Amino acid sequence: MKGDILMTEQDREVAIRTIKDILHTLHEKRYEDLPSCVDEMEWDDTEVIRECIQGTLDINDFDTFDEYGVPCNFHPRYEYHHEVEFYERSDGFDAEYDLTSGGELVNLRLQLEFLYLKDGVKRIFRTIDPT
Repeated sequence: MKGDILMTEQDREVAIRTIKDILHTLHEKRYEDLPSCVDEMEWDDTEVIRECIQGTLDINDFDTFDEYGVPCNFHPRYEYHHEVEFYERSDGFDAEYDLTSGGELVNLRLQLEFLYLKDGVKRIFRTIDPT
């Protein structure tokens, strides 16, 4: 365990890679594959996940979620990787990411937790919540 050590660049890279994997899975609408992107799923009913987030896409006339790094259409203009928010704790950190479709915000936020272990970081899918 790291204890009080702050998040390293390697930890940050693990978080970004995890977010990229999840966004790719969402983009492809392969919701049943979400568990393969992380070590643990707090929200583990992928059928309910599909219904909730696909419903949000449908209600807002969006086709699919964007992959990580897709150019945005909102202002002020910024790159998505700057939108990953990290919250450090002594036992790990949380990462949050606002989902988009067609470069527009869809009012859903991906929430992940990362726990420090002796041999790396445990990646936990917490939820996708309305913003």
